[in-house]
Amino acid sequence: MYFRKNGNCRATLANEGVELMHLHELLDAFSIQNSYPSIQIRGVETDSRRVQPGDVFFALTGHTSNGHDYIDQAVAAGAAAVVGTQERALLEVPYIRVADTRKAVALAAKRFYNNPSSRKVVIGITGTNGKTTTSFLLREMLEQAGKRCALFGTVHYVINGKTLPSPNTTPDSLQFQRLLHESEDDVVIMEVSSHGIDQLRIEGIEFDFAVFTNLDQDHLDYHGTMEAYFEVKSRLFNQLKTEGTAVIWKEDVWGSRLSDQLKTRGVRVLEVDKRNLEDSSQSHHLPFHNRINAELAATIAIQMGCSKEGIQQALHSFQGVPGRFEVILVSNDIHVVIDYAHTADAFNQVLSSVRNLAEGRILHVFGFRGNRDASKRQAMIDASLKGSDLSILTSDDRNGVSQLEMENQLDALEFTGKRIQDRTEAIRFALEQASSGDWVVITGKGNEPYKDDYEAPCQSDRKTVEWYQKQEKIKL
Repeated sequence: MYFRKNGNCRATLANEGVELMHLHELLDAFSIQNSYPSIQIRGVETDSRRVQPGDVFFALTGHTSNGHDYIDQAVAAGAAAVVGTQERALLEVPYIRVADTRKAVALAAKRFYNNPSSRKVVIGITGTNGKTTTSFLLREMLEQAGKRCALFGTVHYVINGKTLPSPNTTPDSLQFQRLLHESEDDVVIMEVSSHGIDQLRIEGIEFDFAVFTNLDQDHLDYHGTMEAYFEVKSRLFNQLKTEGTAVIWKEDVWGSRLSDQLKTRGVRVLEVDKRNLEDSSQSHHLPFHNRINAELAATIAIQMGCSKEGIQQALHSFQGVPGRFEVILVSNDIHVVIDYAHTADAFNQVLSSVRNLAEGRILHVFGFRGNRDASKRQAMIDASLKGSDLSILTSDDRNGVSQLEMENQLDALEFTGKRIQDRTEAIRFALEQASSGDWVVITGKGNEPYKDDYEAPCQSDRKTVEWYQKQEKIKL
């Protein structure tokens, strides 16, 4: 389908196969009683720059911009109607005022694209740590069994076998409904972040399985308290289909609490605990924290008809996840691990797994992000000092915080290791200090590109390691 605007055609693949509807039908999705004229709707949009004739424009209020400021632009582009929360003078098109535009656009998109999640097996995975690895492992198991899987998460999205960049761990509600509509996959596996839940990005999505990995101190700059953080995470399980199943790592205190709450409500719960790890031989070759992820994934795979033999084969053929316990062997029997770990518990898990592998010392490079949860920093330092032989504190994305201010914040912490502000210099120092049998563990970024500029001309932790490998002045 093509819409024409100013002589240019824009392909709207997302709307192919969608039955056009009238405005009153769309508004019924969020219970607006109306007597608006019988206007035919061709699409739903939240970005005024992408509005095409016949679209309904939803004016969202964000942290840095307000969609209400762009209503005139949307109308000029051909919007057939506008939905917003603020009072508005008369427009030449219907203006529908609602209490919550984010919820309204989520439900409208669900209606416009004919509730695509109801036609697929949808699996949501939430928790502080382990979402990405669990989702990749589950996809490997299910595809090994012949099931075609879409994937939404931190590393990338995969739709119909095509890999797409991932702007957010959890896509916004409109984008998600569009992508679900486009997907011809049998199964949809998605990481569900606390921000995504709280910002209603998954509103209207119906889940067959919901997974809880764990809860650790993180994002308290956003949620305020661990109780509030837990409450948001637990909302995912309110969106299970009638016969849906919760899969929970019960050894986590928050997971145990969630399991009890769900069972009280009559929700089907499958618990995974240490006994599963002891009884299972199929994941023994994995680091301990990845064994937990593997057991959570296998629990769902078995429910979906996968054989234990197929799961075993999938685990042994699994190539890992970019930036998640990614091991690089450098010269002189020195190993480097690159991992996304950015909480105290994640540090404990990764460093403990490395300790079981290392013949020599563990040198740990990590940093803190600016304008993020500062309350977890001391616990991360303590975990690093306890789990490594040399702890090297450096920078992560400063997110607008000046280097001087970040230094002042670090001065207030109790740290007895080595401090090197430049991240690439910290990695260089660790590599120079390492000797045969040692392991260098670099955490916090995973496969993410750097946002700040550093001494070495590199854009990621892995690229930095590879760059120093090639430098003759660095003897490895």
